[in-house]
Amino acid sequence: MLWPLWPGFSRAMVIIVTGAIGIGKTTICEKVIEIARSLGYSCGGVITYKTQNGDIIIKDIQTGEIKAFASTSNIHQGPRTVKYYFNPEGIDFGIQAIDRGTASDILLVDELGYLELSRQGFAKVIDQIVAGKIKSCILVIRKELLSAFLPQLSATTSFFEATIKNRNQLPKEIALVLTRGITANVASRGKREPLLE
Repeated sequence: MLWPLWPGFSRAMVIIVTGAIGIGKTTICEKVIEIARSLGYSCGGVITYKTQNGDIIIKDIQTGEIKAFASTSNIHQGPRTVKYYFNPEGIDFGIQAIDRGTASDILLVDELGYLELSRQGFAKVIDQIVAGKIKSCILVIRKELLSAFLPQLSATTSFFEATIKNRNQLPKEIALVLTRGITANVASRGKREPLLE
């Protein structure tokens, strides 16, 4: 894990959660959102889950609505990667959820992958971050893709690599960095926000 550069945060604070496939990145992000909401912060964006057959579903964090997102079988007519066939309706659903979530205190995008590297899927969120349209966000990115995405992000970035040893304490650590960053930004405007201790 690399802590952010201090002092201060840029206009958009980005937290990247990375780690091996199946290590629990999505579960960590779910718990961070729970902590943030318990402190009164608004949260938006999308989170994805793998089904038992290996397909992926996508959930709008604000509404709780779920859509089919990708399949290992050729049942969707959208873009594809080596492993997945993507559902165009699922992608549009996710883009709309992310667009709504940009007004939240914390935006979660689970995840950015090969689709976004080809400027498809949720690639638009990178432009929104660079343009300063997002307050704070959590991006889930596989470790092997970090070097491709980092040059595109002109924001204060913190990295958290999930491992078997640290994944239980990471949600609170990530929430602490987020709340400190949000509090610092709000304090600079003369307001106070709740802080996780």
